[in-house]
This record gives sequence, structure tokens and C-alpha cells, in this order.
Amino acid sequence: MTEFADLLVLGAGPAGAEAALAADHAGLRVVLLDEAPAAGGQVWRAPRTHAARTRSDADQTRGRDLRGRLDASGVQVRTGTQVWDAVPGFCLSCVSERGATRFQAPRLVLATGATERVRPFAGWTTPGVFGLAAATAMMKAEGRLAGRNIIVAGQGPLLIAVAAKACAMGVPPRAIVDLNGRGDWLSAVSGFAAAPGLLLTGLKWMARIVAARVPILHGADIVRALGDDTLDAVIVRDRASGQETRLAADTLYVGNGLTPADEIHRLLGAAQVADALRGGYRTLCDADRRSSVPGLYVAGDGAGVHGAFPSAAQGRIAGLAAAHDHGALSAADFARASRHARGQLKRLMRFADASCRLMQFPEDSLQDIRGDTVICRCEDVTVDQIRAASGDGACDLNQLKHFTRLGMGPCQGRMCALNAAGVLRRLAVDAGRDLRLTPRAPVRPVEMAQLIGTFAYSDIPVPKPAPL
Repeated sequence: MTEFADLLVLGAGPAGAEAALAADHAGLRVVLLDEAPAAGGQVWRAPRTHAARTRSDADQTRGRDLRGRLDASGVQVRTGTQVWDAVPGFCLSCVSERGATRFQAPRLVLATGATERVRPFAGWTTPGVFGLAAATAMMKAEGRLAGRNIIVAGQGPLLIAVAAKACAMGVPPRAIVDLNGRGDWLSAVSGFAAAPGLLLTGLKWMARIVAARVPILHGADIVRALGDDTLDAVIVRDRASGQETRLAADTLYVGNGLTPADEIHRLLGAAQVADALRGGYRTLCDADRRSSVPGLYVAGDGAGVHGAFPSAAQGRIAGLAAAHDHGALSAADFARASRHARGQLKRLMRFADASCRLMQFPEDSLQDIRGDTVICRCEDVTVDQIRAASGDGACDLNQLKHFTRLGMGPCQGRMCALNAAGVLRRLAVDAGRDLRLTPRAPVRPVEMAQLIGTFAYSDIPVPKPAPL
């Protein structure tokens, strides 16, 4: 079955939802697709339990407002829908509880969000080790957090947010292991000051952490997780002195920033450029969020990491640009309708830049990883195996995939590809090369039963035999 629209929007987080609402308000027939059960994305995720709903905060309020505006609009929201293929034109192939469906429209906004990056370390696959993004998902959707003796590690504002919310839930971390030093945070203050409301939120988080007497180990990282069936302890290393400390813990939440979830951007051929500050790569677009592919607009962290509020402003601009290009808005109306969003985006860029600098992945640290450390969790590919494959002639990720099966598991390289590329670059591979897996459909694992549906043998058309 194929459904048609004037505009398709993929991703119902801050960027995608705002794009859909802006285009709908301008008169376009809009279909908004997301694989989550409700709109809101990761940051404004909908609560699923009573415990989560009773822990109301600013993010939950914003998410509730967003979902309310979508309900009151003419946007056709298709949540619980997984897109596994996309072709120019644009046609998106999807699966959901309703079965296999295609959506087609002359214009498409990609607001696909970001994927968390974690610097691999010995034992990071031990049960009890989670990403910081997993912690936020648990707290926002379930109103709880796994573990009683927890450590929060990594870098960036999300590190402080998770620790502060854990304190509020009665599970103060035993320690915060912060890759950034105090000087890094002080350098970011001027950028944070560009968004006073968000700066105040961050200061409240820090006050809560200080009140709970949670120690913050600046300039440190996790080098090993200990335990067999469950996590028992972690080894923390001071990056300046090299001194290592053992901390007991039953749960570790760790994250080293974000990278754009840009598989469909690449599948559709959108031009990109390497940009370490924006998570590794950034999809090129003009001021109206038009990409290099005609009819394709990009917004939010999927096109380059900026954060929720800049993403929302980008989404509004993209939705209005699509309406203008469709003929629903005159140039004057487009300029007038997008003026506020453009002003917001300009004001928020300093805040976004400061946050992204704190989250920027420590590429240089990949050279310190032990050889037996797993890089690809799906296929158990280690650093030593990547080095051996490189010695055998693998000089890009496609060859590495062929030699080792790296990237062939359920995550399809989302968690391992950039880390593997970093290891390859340390092996004298040309640093200027685009070391990424070639995008292919399906961009998400799809069950065959979802594609073929339910049928009886008699439903299968059998052609008449050819005459002898």
C-alpha cells in the first residue's frame, strides 16, 4: 500500500515535529513518521509509566505541548513506523504493526536525530554498562534508573544532566568521571550565557550535584570495567598523571557525545563534509535547510549536532521552506513566517557551539585502547582483529567489513563504524579519506514476516505452465 502527501517528514523529535507543524499550518498535506511510540524524540520523550508522569519537568512539559499541537493539527502522525529504505522522488518503505507501507511525496524533511558515541574500553560490553542516552530514556519514559551504586562518566552537558536527575531520583552517583577539565567548562560559560534560561538550568543541576556531595573527577576517563556476569567495579584513569583508581559500582552510564544518524541522508546522496564539532559529519544545506538533493530538506542533529532548541528552529525553517517551494507561501510570507526562527537559531548557535566543544569525541584517545578491546559489539571484533585486517590489506571500512564482519550485526555499524575508522587512521591510512560504510538498504534491521505479512498458500499467484 502506498500513501501520498505533499511533504514527508522523517523523525518526530523537536526538529521534525516543528517542520511538520510549520508546513501543515501553511496548507501542505504532511505525513510525519517516527519509529518511537509517541512524538517527542529523545529529549522530549513521552512518559510511559505512572512513575514517569509524576516526575514532571521542563522537558516533559515541552514534549506534552508538542504532542498536543500535533494532535490539534492536520499532520498525519505515523508513530511506531520504521523506515528501512528511501529512494529519491521521494518514496519511503516502512514497516509497522499495520504491515508494510510506502509513503510518497515530492518533498522530504529528514530530522533523524543523533546516535550516541562511546569510547570503547576493556569490559564495556559487561552487563551493567549503559550509555548516557539509555539513562535519559529510562528516566524520561519509565521514571526510574537501573542500579543502586552507579557511576556516571563521559563528557558534555548530558553527563551533568544525568547525574543531577539521578540525584533527584534518590540514586546519587558514587562519582562523576568527566573527561573535560575545569578549564574546559569555564571556557564554555560565555557560550552558555547566550541562552540564559538554559544556563540557569545547568546551574541548578550543578547545585543539586553539589548538595548531594557527589565527587567530580575532572580530566579522567574509564579504562576498564570489571565483572563477569555483572559489573563489579570500574578503573578510572587520571589523564594528566596516568594514575588509576578502582571504584566499586553495579552500574555505569557512559557517553562521549553524539554523531548524526545520517544513514538516509547518505542513502539519498546528500552532500556532506567532515565536521568534528558537529559529531563527525555534517550534511550541507543552505540557510533554508535545502540539501544538495532537490526537494530534500535537513534539520536537527541528523544533519549535524546542535541540540534540541536549535534543532526545533531549524525544523520550522525547513517546514516553511518546503511550503514555499511547493507554492503554498509567497517569498514575502516565507520571509515573514521564518524570521523568528532564524533569530532564535542565531542566538542559540553560541550555546550549541559551547556544548558541542564539550561533547567533541576524543579521537586521540583511540590509540590508547588495548588490543583485546571489542570495537564491534554485534560481531565481537576487537582492536587486534582490525589491526590484523589492516595488515592484510583492508584500508577502508567496506574492506574491513568483508575481512572481519564488523558492522554486519543489528546496529549495522552505528555504534562501531566511527571508532573502527579511528583505529584504521592510526594505522597510516590516509586521514583525508571518507572512512565510512557504504549506505545500503535496509538501513534498519527488518523482520521478513513484517514485509510479507500473513497469507495462505492459495494466495500465491501461480502462472500457467508454458506450452510445450
